[in-house]
Amino acid sequence: MSLPPVRRRAASPRALAVSLVGVLVAALLSIVAPAAAQAAALPPSILEGGFIISDAEYFDSDSLTAAQIQTFLTAKVPTCKATTGPTCLKNFKTALPKKAADKYCKEIAAKTTATAAEVIATVGLACGINPKVILVMLQKEQGLVTATAPTDWSYRAAMGQSCPDTAPCSAAAAGFVNQVYLGARQQQVYTKNPDSFNYKPGQVNTVKWHPTASCGTSKVYIQNRATANLYIYTPYRPNIAALAAGYGTGDACSTYGNRNFYNYYVDWFAPTASPSTGAPAQIAACTKPAAADIAAATGTATTKAAVTVRTAPTTLCGTSTKALAKGAKLTVTGAYGAWIRGTTGGKTYWAPKSALSVSVPAPAGSGEVCALPSATSISPASGTVMVTTGALNARKAPSTSCDTGKKQITMGTVAARTGTYGEWWRVTLSGSSYWVHSAYVAVQKPTPTPTPTPTPTPKPTPTPTPTPKPTPTPTPTPTPTPTPTPTPTPTPTPAPAVTLYTATVVHLRASMSTTATALYSFTPGTQLAVSATSGAWSKVTHGSLRGWVRSSQLTSDKPTAAASSAQKTTAALNLRTAATSNSPVLTTLAKGTKVTVTATSGTWRAVTVGSRSGWVNGRYLTAVASTQPVTMQATTTVNLRASASTSATIIAKLATGTKVSVTGSSGKWRKVAVGTRTGWVHGDYLRAVATTTSKTVKTTTAALNLRSKASTSATVITVLPKGTKVTVVASSGTWRKVTVGSRTGWVAAAYLT
Repeated sequence: MSLPPVRRRAASPRALAVSLVGVLVAALLSIVAPAAAQAAALPPSILEGGFIISDAEYFDSDSLTAAQIQTFLTAKVPTCKATTGPTCLKNFKTALPKKAADKYCKEIAAKTTATAAEVIATVGLACGINPKVILVMLQKEQGLVTATAPTDWSYRAAMGQSCPDTAPCSAAAAGFVNQVYLGARQQQVYTKNPDSFNYKPGQVNTVKWHPTASCGTSKVYIQNRATANLYIYTPYRPNIAALAAGYGTGDACSTYGNRNFYNYYVDWFAPTASPSTGAPAQIAACTKPAAADIAAATGTATTKAAVTVRTAPTTLCGTSTKALAKGAKLTVTGAYGAWIRGTTGGKTYWAPKSALSVSVPAPAGSGEVCALPSATSISPASGTVMVTTGALNARKAPSTSCDTGKKQITMGTVAARTGTYGEWWRVTLSGSSYWVHSAYVAVQKPTPTPTPTPTPTPKPTPTPTPTPKPTPTPTPTPTPTPTPTPTPTPTPTPAPAVTLYTATVVHLRASMSTTATALYSFTPGTQLAVSATSGAWSKVTHGSLRGWVRSSQLTSDKPTAAASSAQKTTAALNLRTAATSNSPVLTTLAKGTKVTVTATSGTWRAVTVGSRSGWVNGRYLTAVASTQPVTMQATTTVNLRASASTSATIIAKLATGTKVSVTGSSGKWRKVAVGTRTGWVHGDYLRAVATTTSKTVKTTTAALNLRSKASTSATVITVLPKGTKVTVVASSGTWRKVTVGSRTGWVAAAYLT
């Protein structure tokens, strides 16, 4: 969850600190803490990844008043340029509804008209979160703090809470107030339910570099609760390339959410924390990764084209580089994200994986794979866990390489948890200890035992007086049962099994809470058996799956099936049980796998591939290329390369306006033909050449973004609700130019019928 990398302002943090804006911010914050305290609240670097911000700073809920926040927002946007759509954050006003107190946030009183600053300050106090954290989240997710002309979308998805960035938020989470409140509240959900989430302070955690599986993982000792919360919210660690880039773009395995959080926080609120003269998180371009972050790999790599190898895994490192010709050999000694470490001529270098052909894949590792960790490295744990995936291997040691004595357990199996080691949990099954991966099990909360319904006819007693009819005067309780202990949730009301259908994409949850573990995601039209209701929730069964869903998402009429579309994966991609990044992985789809998309939920797509169905992240899908080449046009002078990589050989330079025929794609790269030449061009530098078509009326099959251009990276003009009638006036590949009312823009054709 975060914005793409942004370009660094011309002024450095040091210059900012003495600028008018910096002076103003420093003045308004001086009453909160001295500079030394600010610096201690954040580390000088996040290279190691285990400490991003202190707990004291993160949960300092009264660090800024509403007036101070307003002054800060005004300083960030001296002139608002919004002419249509929503105004800038400094001018934004809205109704603040009453929020009842719960175990995560205090009660919030209703206010008819509240400024954005008042909303942020009020929520920060109520939910125990530093308003500075909220401001930084608003910036890293949508750039809302500094936006001079924000969009509707930037307010609808302001904090990124339950809001994928390419589709509408759920009704419960959409909008500025909901986003700020639910986003802040979620931090307390993480804090007060530490055993329900994978990333935990005080132990070594496995953290991905990037959603793409081939980018690998890293081991991070998370030092404190606040840093763990940030990893749960954005579960990726910035790599060397991302950190060396400051606020800019790294490599194919770079992520920017936690990097940008640190960058903005230090720039705005703790300018003395980092010694960097560039962006606060910026490191030297030729910084080498720690040995623990380098994955084991061996073999011989051969360059597929002429390539420059470097002394660190980033193209920003220009010191002591070496040019290798096509066919050059390297002895592989390790891997790090998108890079391979190897030796040539007695020296060690880093080369992009995309430029190499490795003869021997990296081994799983060496040593005794079933060796148990030392007792002191295992954290004691308790509770009952339930398997949330179809089948799970329970192993005798915390390693997927340990096959000796493994036991397969099925969905719904429960076991007692006795310890944790990183992402692995030790459990007891049939009296023996096993290890299971925490991504595929969930901690069960104790289910309150319902108080038995009193028998309407009392047992005979010596008293001759018959049982009186109810009267206004109180009578003693006829049973000796002690006063029942209040239950924290409503007792489910048993009901006859009723067949209902999902009206939209519905998440099956382990308990009656939108923050509970998502066990599965049902596509629209799925038949469910409802066995009980409790408040706004229904207990349902579907095959072997059991759990809770929101009753409002069910209907007695089976919805019409949405149109499906053929797409393929642009990278190795996890097929999951639910539309969440922490749901169990069913399998990993290879790059180029063709799938059929059957439903949409935010950035997630329900797909079928062969006999399997599940969910994948839609960012890594692309439409199956049409048999007819698509004509596009270069928007600037652009390199035509031999392969889909910035390090590939340049075949030619295409002038601005050159028309090309697109015949294939790989991620953001397009395979094109121009004249007698064929090669690859980065898609960011191509523009669709629209072809006119007869005007036809279509209907959206899902909530759909109307964009300014035929690209998923183009500005979202508005979100068209499901069922919207549009007039198609032109087409370009898989995109359609449409008009709806007074608006014109581009939509994905796969979601029109």
